Amino acid sequence: MKKKILFVILDGAGDGLRPGTTLERAFKPVLDSFTKNGFAGLIENKLLDHPDSGVSIFNLFGYKKDDYPGRGYLDAMGIGLPQLKDTVYMRGNYATVEEIVAEKAENQYETRLKLVDRRAGRDTNGLREITQDIKEINIEGIKVKLFKSVAHRCVLMISNIDISPNVSDSNCQVGEIVPKIKPLDNDTASIRTASILNKWSDEVYKIMKSHSANKYRKIPANYILLRGASIWKLEKPFEEKFSLKGAVIAASPVVRGIGRHLEMGVIDVSGATGDKNTNLKNKVLAALDALHSYDYVVLHILSPDIYAHDKDINGKIANIEKIDREVFARIKEYVDFSKTILVVTSDHVTNPENGMHEPGMFPFVIYTLGINPNNVEKYAEEACKLGPVIQIEDFMEQLIEYI
Repeated sequence: MKKKILFVILDGAGDGLRPGTTLERAFKPVLDSFTKNGFAGLIENKLLDHPDSGVSIFNLFGYKKDDYPGRGYLDAMGIGLPQLKDTVYMRGNYATVEEIVAEKAENQYETRLKLVDRRAGRDTNGLREITQDIKEINIEGIKVKLFKSVAHRCVLMISNIDISPNVSDSNCQVGEIVPKIKPLDNDTASIRTASILNKWSDEVYKIMKSHSANKYRKIPANYILLRGASIWKLEKPFEEKFSLKGAVIAASPVVRGIGRHLEMGVIDVSGATGDKNTNLKNKVLAALDALHSYDYVVLHILSPDIYAHDKDINGKIANIEKIDREVFARIKEYVDFSKTILVVTSDHVTNPENGMHEPGMFPFVIYTLGINPNNVEKYAEEACKLGPVIQIEDFMEQLIEYI
């Protein structure tokens, strides 16, 4: 009988190859024990200057970057929106902007919007009420629909035969002027889609900046940043590709969306919130239970990435230690490693010093009974340099061959 695979993704846990990383400093005896007795090394994710979790996990699952359908579509699938043709999906962030007066030309001025907070303070108060008032707006005869997602996230959806995903983002960094969305092709559909999205953004800003729900928030949620315009693409299902029946346990919409896109099981877990307070106990127990029905179970944990985005180094260290106690200690206690292979890795580097995703390397470990250890003593960047370096797009294929 072939062994089952429990694949744990610690989103953004790696800091890259720099001294004194959070993984180096965290006390995580269980994960380090798996590493000392397993086969460990580094995965390199250098596909993008700012590697996105969506395409990174898509690669980890053994699919190529060129086949990636797009973040907007996957986030839509992750919150249960229908898979429709002639539909553009975009991921959105509830954000905070402020008006500034900028010189357009000599003695000519215009009001622009400067980004203050990309996630509106991670405050979810009032977001459902705001969304209710902007959930469907008619622009140029086309309905633009908005759906609340997890935490500060939302999904925009436009359905029409004369629209295109070939448009830019309005996403930017704090302190920058929010850019207008531009067509990336010179065809009518791309030009029209960009125009609709800009008019929608202007209309939504007018509604959000004066919305009564903002009176009860720490900072206002007065803008929607948009990115990742995408449409459905045909893809070979995971089970057909690898002869493994797969399941995903995640609260992150993009990870759930990847699971649905690849026709894997997507398991709901009580208390799985996709934030710092997610119920780790319920998630790991759900993963262990899923091993009875599936060959390949993915347990995705987003919280290390959130602490890193907040530039909370001590918080990230404490969170990794909490995961060791609440996740890996239970795995060690309950899993029969004569029948199960544990794989632990991340998806990309998230630098807690600047809060950004970065290209770089992060640890992986494979553990099961009977494996030949390769003398890596600790689950951390420096220690794992003793093992092999595997490119992220090759990891699944090499894992299957290794198994």
